[in-house]
Amino acid sequence: MAKIDTLKRIEQVREFKKDEAEIEVHKAWKALRMEQETLEMLQRLLADTADVLEQKKIGNIENAYELTLYYNYIDLLFKKIDDQSLVITQKDEELQQCQAILVETYKELKTVGILKDKVIREENKRKTAIEQRQMDYAHLARITRQ
Repeated sequence: MAKIDTLKRIEQVREFKKDEAEIEVHKAWKALRMEQETLEMLQRLLADTADVLEQKKIGNIENAYELTLYYNYIDLLFKKIDDQSLVITQKDEELQQCQAILVETYKELKTVGILKDKVIREENKRKTAIEQRQMDYAHLARITRQ
């Protein structure tokens, strides 16, 4: 009986760890999604700026300094997009690590559950054998008295 109680406590701890891992996966997924949205916004901003620059090129360029500002801004956006891509890669790796931890906790929980079931089956088998012996003894004792 002590084995079963111990396994139940271990199962509770593993369940708690599983819940924590699920929360961490959800947080990592949210962080990744936010970074992806930031990247998409930067890419849209780059596309819009490039469109405006093309329209300026087609039209009359009144000021060369304005053109230089557009090119510098586009260059800055490219750098930010590269940096954001690195951040997304890092967040994706963090998500993969959290998912690996979650899978491991699921495996541990399943293993403890299987072990607990095995101990319960063995305990039930032992109790059944004891009951059978007691019934056999009672029956034999009755036969010998008659």
